[in-house]
Amino acid sequence: MSENIISLTSEESAFSVTGALIVFEFELFGHTFYVTETVFIQLFVTFLLGLLFFALGRNLKLNPTSKKQVFVETIVTFFGNTVRDTMGVKYKNYTCYITALFFISLLSSLMGLLGLKPPTSELSVVGTWGIITFILVTRNKFKTGGVKGYFGSFVEPMKFMLPFNIIGEFANPLSQTVRHFANILAGTVLGGLIYFSLSALAYGLAAIGIPAVLSLYFDIFTAVIQAYIFMMLTMVYVAMGDTSSDN
Repeated sequence: MSENIISLTSEESAFSVTGALIVFEFELFGHTFYVTETVFIQLFVTFLLGLLFFALGRNLKLNPTSKKQVFVETIVTFFGNTVRDTMGVKYKNYTCYITALFFISLLSSLMGLLGLKPPTSELSVVGTWGIITFILVTRNKFKTGGVKGYFGSFVEPMKFMLPFNIIGEFANPLSQTVRHFANILAGTVLGGLIYFSLSALAYGLAAIGIPAVLSLYFDIFTAVIQAYIFMMLTMVYVAMGDTSSDN
């Protein structure tokens, strides 16, 4: 756990996959707590997004007069329409959360382009988002159907579906989490293997150019796709948790 996720050592000519780098540790109530690079990278991502949104949100006018505002309104309209079309008009208040979830997932996965460990390659990070999805689904079931609607959803449409519905309650956010985590981790490992292999077999531009081209897929394309899928699944699961009669 004390080394980077990808370690290339010329002396041993080996490729290894380990946990996140431990920055420091401390004792509290008789337990040892570790603060890893993942925590700091997440703080860095949050800081960057805060700066970006602050800069884009300044000096906006009722009638757009700049390309910046047109761009901002396009982004806001896209996510607003996506939430409305996927979840329904009454879930428009989820737009801010869904937008933030997409961008924090995207930027976290793109940290690999800076030579940093993507936080989304840590199961604990994406797993936390999955737990939030589970909480939102459960909250929506209670909010729309009450206690009767919540427990009644486990026996609908037929009582014998009870075990499967209970499993599905946990399987949906779990599969959502594992899908995102595994794809980003796989891209990180494959990228490391490519760099390691070419460093041993090739020299010059080939050892630089080929990995650079492949990183367009592993780092950028995969990051966008996984952020979008995670966002869409979150909306679908929460909307499915609506147990009201008018849903």
